Amino acid sequence: MSRDIPFFEMFAELQLSGELRLKLAGAVLTSACIDQSDMSITLHLTTRAELGEDALAELKRLLMGVYGFQKVDVEVTWKLPAGTPAASGAPSHAAAPAGGEKKGGSVKASKILMGKPIKTRPGPMRDLDLKMGNATVAGKVFAFECRETRRPGMWRMSFDMTDYTNSVTVQKNLTTKEAQQLEGAIAPGMWLMVQGKMEPTWDGKDIQLNPYHISVIDHALRQDTAKEKRVELHLHTKMSNMDALTDTKEAVKTAIRWGHPAIAITDHGVAQSFPDAWHAAGDKIKLLYGVEGYFVNNIDDRVVVHGDLDCPLDGEFVCFDIETTGLKVDREAIT
Repeated sequence: MSRDIPFFEMFAELQLSGELRLKLAGAVLTSACIDQSDMSITLHLTTRAELGEDALAELKRLLMGVYGFQKVDVEVTWKLPAGTPAASGAPSHAAAPAGGEKKGGSVKASKILMGKPIKTRPGPMRDLDLKMGNATVAGKVFAFECRETRRPGMWRMSFDMTDYTNSVTVQKNLTTKEAQQLEGAIAPGMWLMVQGKMEPTWDGKDIQLNPYHISVIDHALRQDTAKEKRVELHLHTKMSNMDALTDTKEAVKTAIRWGHPAIAITDHGVAQSFPDAWHAAGDKIKLLYGVEGYFVNNIDDRVVVHGDLDCPLDGEFVCFDIETTGLKVDREAIT
């Protein structure tokens, strides 16, 4: 699954009791695996309330009855309400993972950059508006700027951050001393938690966050938990004009971190990403060098490939290069 799916979006046909429906309110599926050979399903579910054994048994019974599964396994991670300590009987999977972010939505700050510790749980950026006044968000910084204004001694810090539900600009006027402290402390790629006041931008066309408190937070990188690792055979990088924004080195490093045995690069008609891919791969992953090639016949109705027989993949190939009178396919010709 490429994204978390709301439970009731996936299993809309389930007729649940009022108590069970209440416990599953806001629940999302983080992964699901169906084995057709024995008609079994394994679900990883994140809920906002703890499910007891009776509730889990009822859920499994309904899934088997409505969808015809012979076996249902459900692994549940429930979120602790903000400010609520874990109960003595809480299951082990409710504890905070080693990455620093609790499954319950609370975020662990590793360093305070401005102001005081933030005790409020961050909310999604898609909900930000001027009416909410103060707001707390957490996300990844993807742009940062700190420069002196026309007024001597006054600096303006501005950075953009996203939690992948939306993005927000954080902006604040600083003294020279404050600017010197923050200028080297914030950089793109960092994960921050910010608490401040929602304000309109100077032109009134957008909203921004005026920060009171800023903290660096730990962020666990996304993992590939599949037992059988996939191999990406269709990857476009920034070298594919007008088609992709993927950085070649980052893509290869991510595949290595996820334990993938190989990865293919298939840019549009170019091979410029191959050097970066080779340097990033080293001896840790197998690289499949590919390209999406195109043939445009704008001369007549002759075909470029003749014959009706398949060619084995382990046979011999002929690679050739052609020269043209220019790069415009609508006016140049093959020489």
